[in-house]
Amino acid sequence: MMIVRCHQELFEAFPDASIHGAVFSGVSNVNEDVSDLWKLNALDSIKSGGITVERILEFPEFKEWRNAFQKFGVKPAKYRSSVEQLYRRALKGEIIQTPLPLVNLYCYVSLIQIAPMAGYDLEKIQGDIAIRLTRDGEEFVGIGEQQQFTSDPGIVVYADDGGIICWAWNHRDAARTSLTEQSDRVIFFADSATADSRFRASAAIDQLSEILTSAGASKVSAFALDRLNNEATIEL
Repeated sequence: MMIVRCHQELFEAFPDASIHGAVFSGVSNVNEDVSDLWKLNALDSIKSGGITVERILEFPEFKEWRNAFQKFGVKPAKYRSSVEQLYRRALKGEIIQTPLPLVNLYCYVSLIQIAPMAGYDLEKIQGDIAIRLTRDGEEFVGIGEQQQFTSDPGIVVYADDGGIICWAWNHRDAARTSLTEQSDRVIFFADSATADSRFRASAAIDQLSEILTSAGASKVSAFALDRLNNEATIEL
């Protein structure tokens, strides 16, 4: 059993925030054929969306996260939300394509729904998961980084009992809990900082769930957290 909990301090800063999630087993069934299909769907969605690199910050889907990052003290021009990072790359003709079909898949869903998403290997999670603010002196090592850095306090993070697993809400995942080819039991998240984006985060988890189920994975649990319902118990 595992608990996923949003600390109330998150809602003091972002009263309308919501976190949407699902747990799946058997995700190793997702192959390149599945992810490549959704890559094409993501490209079609981006092409028809009318968003350009020059005008991206005019759109509320990205302004929301710029405002959120600025609110908890992170420079949004330097540290971008995961969805803005993905979208900018795609608009430049560099849509994400990693060696891991599962990572590609949830990134393509993130692009389609314009909602930040993440996935963590449950075999690597230590204890429970909390969405909370950083404490003084907490350290973090992101994917692709060689050295840890000490975070300022008061920044929204995902964390387990072993420390931060995603820094600056959805900016950078930790190397420690990242997905690999062997990952089979995974917890997925989609983020919303405002009431306006809640439907996008919910739709992202729903769409990913439908794809994974069709690919032969099994849904273990699904949940949505907000200030009125800030905790979910996951039977593993």
